[in-house]
Amino acid sequence: MAQESSINRASRRTRILNNHLVQSPSDPTSCVQSNSCLSYTPPEVTESFDFETKEMRKILDIHNLEDRDWLFRVIEQGKVFNGKERGGRMFVIPDYNQTMEQQREMTMKRIEYLLERGVFDGWLMKKGVEAELKKGGAIQFMGTKRHHDKWLRDTETFALKGCFSMTELGHGSNVRGIETVTTYDLKAGEFVINTPCESAQKYWIGGAANHATHTVVFSQLNIDGVNQGVHAFIAQIRDEDGNISPNIRIADCGHKIGLNGVDNGRIWFDNLRIPRENLLNSVADVSPDGQYLSAIKDPDQRFAAFLSPLTSGRIIIATSAVFSSKVGLATSIRYSLSRRVFSATPNGPEVLLLDYPSHQRRLLPLLAKSYAMTFGGNYLKMIYVNRTPGSAKTLHVVSSAFKAIFTWHNMRTLQECREACGGQGFKTENKIGHMKGEFDVQSTFEGDNTVLMQQVCKALLSEYVAAKKKNKPFKGLGLEHMNGPVPVIPSNLTSSILRSSQFQMNAFCLRERDLLNRFAAEVSLYQSKGESKEHAFMLSYQLAEDLGRAFADRAILQTFIDAEANVTAGSLKNVLGLLRSMYALICLEEDAAFLRYGYLSTGNAAAVRKEVTKLCGELRPHALALVSSLGIPDAFLGPIAFNWIDANSWSSVKH
Repeated sequence: MAQESSINRASRRTRILNNHLVQSPSDPTSCVQSNSCLSYTPPEVTESFDFETKEMRKILDIHNLEDRDWLFRVIEQGKVFNGKERGGRMFVIPDYNQTMEQQREMTMKRIEYLLERGVFDGWLMKKGVEAELKKGGAIQFMGTKRHHDKWLRDTETFALKGCFSMTELGHGSNVRGIETVTTYDLKAGEFVINTPCESAQKYWIGGAANHATHTVVFSQLNIDGVNQGVHAFIAQIRDEDGNISPNIRIADCGHKIGLNGVDNGRIWFDNLRIPRENLLNSVADVSPDGQYLSAIKDPDQRFAAFLSPLTSGRIIIATSAVFSSKVGLATSIRYSLSRRVFSATPNGPEVLLLDYPSHQRRLLPLLAKSYAMTFGGNYLKMIYVNRTPGSAKTLHVVSSAFKAIFTWHNMRTLQECREACGGQGFKTENKIGHMKGEFDVQSTFEGDNTVLMQQVCKALLSEYVAAKKKNKPFKGLGLEHMNGPVPVIPSNLTSSILRSSQFQMNAFCLRERDLLNRFAAEVSLYQSKGESKEHAFMLSYQLAEDLGRAFADRAILQTFIDAEANVTAGSLKNVLGLLRSMYALICLEEDAAFLRYGYLSTGNAAAVRKEVTKLCGELRPHALALVSSLGIPDAFLGPIAFNWIDANSWSSVKH
């Protein structure tokens, strides 16, 4: 009987699918009649809002809301941003029909357009926390007053077009290994920069191929035959008319899988001479008589201090990755609230995509993660703008972990959103597929994600060894939970327990502390067998991968809990609770470490999975309100987020 029933269901489904394809009016089981056409219904007509989206946005964006909205409007109004009408609305559409050269020139036109409208005013010259939340720059952070007075204003107004020459053909993540060499000519009082071999050519330098006039060069500094390590220098590579300077060679990096509006180039230095004052000397200097001067005597500490200002780049990438994921989610979720497919009953209406539990499972956990990572990004920005020498390690470790996790999340989210939109997701003007190519490189620049996560684990191991050696409690990096008793996971996880923030944090802390213990023990074991510390660390890479994610997940969850705690009781707080539980439980479900190391029994793992499905159903009514709270203007979403029928109508075709 069960087999016959299964055959009947399969037969009926085959007939329905066939009727969808042939649109047979004579078949009574047809769910789409031949005399009816689909029409677009805005999701706002059928969906309800149980909380104030403006209030949710304030919780998410926390700073410079008016500035953000003003900038969005400036971009919308600019013809250089390729505004196109689709379905009665204007959208900022990717300029996908332009050549690489055209895209690069358009990038400069856009910069000029924004410059004329005051977008960059105060980016480098203004001081204070609010100003820092909008800016960043190598000269500002690595130089001192003499550099600021000479270069900052021209950099802010683009009279000086700068680029950042750190990466080389032979060295990217390993900055200490770069091969460009700078020596000091005592008689001339000048530095001399050289590219000694092909692997030392500067590579992937944004702006270098066509437009940059100056660059900050990262190079080994050799004084009297002694290598003092990596330092940074300002060098001119073009004159104001765009002519390449003497003793400089520049070539194009060529076409890329994304970001072709950025003119990435390669640079060779052939005995390029620059004034002594062009050394960015916030950490170290060279006197006129050739003496190397630094208050930090230890080379390792000096290198760390030298690179610490570059944390801002990782923060920008991390937060922009979360924004990109929001664009993909807002587009795909809005589309799924108006696009219907198949019916659940004979002769019944087709079902909205987001009313399918499987579709909810695809998108809503990712939305919860984007919310969680928004709170994580806010925390990261705040510790950056309020940074002190004592917070340098925390800033480095958290920015490394979040940059990796956020950019990986973005690529996974965009891929899922692309697939969730079917064929329309494959269309470039609908943004999602295009963003995949544009943001793919985020997992590589400003630090390869895997390498960054290894740095996180090295820092955690260092804290562990220090605490054990000194027999002192853990302090910093959020490891204080290691000082308390080991959390105990209940044998029977009910819905109320699973949704408890205390349980969620306990589960995350249990995973992190156990993995840190295991990681330290494994490294120690390899060392006891004669392996060096570095090689022992390399051999323990699998535990390091698990530990890095455990640290990041726990840190993100804590920022979510903190943000939620600042909201008064009500519908908004209730929805945040659902999102927080979704974030925590989807992390529990997706990370095999919880089963691999026995933190969850198979029964508890099944309970977690069941609860995620329930949460999907409970978040479904809030889907539109949640994406409407993201603060992204309609013009910056894909056209399929709105009237996708009109956007593809015959009248929209150029005749």
